[in-house]
Amino acid sequence: MATEEASKDSQNKPSVVKQIWTSITNNKIQLMFFAAFTILCPFLGLFLRNFNEVYQTRAHQRPEYKEWPKYIDLGYSFLVSIFLTILLALNQRALKGFSLKIVAKKYHTDEKLERAERLVKSIFKATYFLFSTFFAYFIASNSYFMPASLGGTGEIHNLFKDTPYFSHDGLPYIRQYIIIQLGYHMHSLIVLITSKIRNDFMEMLLHHFVAIMLISLAYLMNYLPVSLLVLYSHDISDFFVSLSRFLVDTDLSLLKSVSFIFLVISWFYTRLIVFPFDLIRASCYENPMINEIYGIEVITVMLHVLLVLHAYWFVLLMKMLAKLVAAKNLVDIQQDLSKKR
Repeated sequence: MATEEASKDSQNKPSVVKQIWTSITNNKIQLMFFAAFTILCPFLGLFLRNFNEVYQTRAHQRPEYKEWPKYIDLGYSFLVSIFLTILLALNQRALKGFSLKIVAKKYHTDEKLERAERLVKSIFKATYFLFSTFFAYFIASNSYFMPASLGGTGEIHNLFKDTPYFSHDGLPYIRQYIIIQLGYHMHSLIVLITSKIRNDFMEMLLHHFVAIMLISLAYLMNYLPVSLLVLYSHDISDFFVSLSRFLVDTDLSLLKSVSFIFLVISWFYTRLIVFPFDLIRASCYENPMINEIYGIEVITVMLHVLLVLHAYWFVLLMKMLAKLVAAKNLVDIQQDLSKKR
C-alpha cells in the first residue's frame, strides 16, 4: 500500500523542468533574471566566436613566457568540483546526527531533516570561504596590486600591470587558487541543479553562470590579479552569509544576530563599495591597458550584472535587518519574502 502511494506521489510530482519554469513564471523578479540570462547567452556566444583565435595568438606572441594558462587547467577545475561535491555528500552523511541535534527545536519531522541538511551545507560553505579568504590573502597581501581597501599594501592602478604577460614572481599559487575557485563555482552549479528547486533558483543560476564564465575567460586570458581580487572581495562576505545561514536554523540567538550584523557590514563594504568603486572602476573605466583586454565589453556587462545582483540581495538583507531590529524571529529572508511576492 505504501509502495503504491509512493508510486502515485512520484507520478504526480512535476518534472524538474516544470518546477523550474513554475518558480520563474510565478515571480516577476525571477522572470526578470530569466530575461537577463536569455539575453546574455547569445551576447556571450558572439564574444566566444573569436576567443580561441585570440587565445592562441597571445599564447604564441611571447614564446619565452612560460606562465600562459592552458585549456586543460579548466579540466582540473572540473575535477575539483567533483571532489567538492563528493566531499559535501560525505559531510552530509557524517554530520547528520550532529546537525539534527543542533537544529532549532521548533522544527519537526521532514522540515527538521531538511533544515539539518541545509545546516551541513552551510557549515561546508563557511569552511570553504574561510579557507579561500585566507588563501587569497596569503598569496596577494604584499603584492603590488592588492589595495589598502582590501587589507593589502599595493595600488589598485597596478591591477593590469604588464597584462597579459604579468610576472608570477612573489605570487605563489595564484594559478592554483583560481583553478580551485572555478572548481568551487562549478560545484555550486551542480548542487543548485540537483537540489530542491527554491524560489531564488533563477537568480542563483544567473549568478553561477556569470561567475563561471568570468573566472574561466579571465583565467585563459591570464587576467589573474583582477580575478583574485574579485573572488577575494566576494568570499569575505560569503563567509558571513554561510555562517548566518548555519546559525539561522539553530537556537543560538545571540550568535545569530552578531553574525548577521557582520554579514550586512561586510556585504555593503566589499560588494557595494570596494567592488564597484575599486575593482569595476579600475578594470572597466580607468584601465591603462583597456585596449589590450580582449572582450572588455562582455566582461564589463557581466561585472555589472553581478553588481545588480549584489544590490538586489542587499535590499533583502536590509529588510531582514528591519525584522531583527523589530525583535522578530530571524529567518532566511529569501524564503520568507517568497510567501509575500
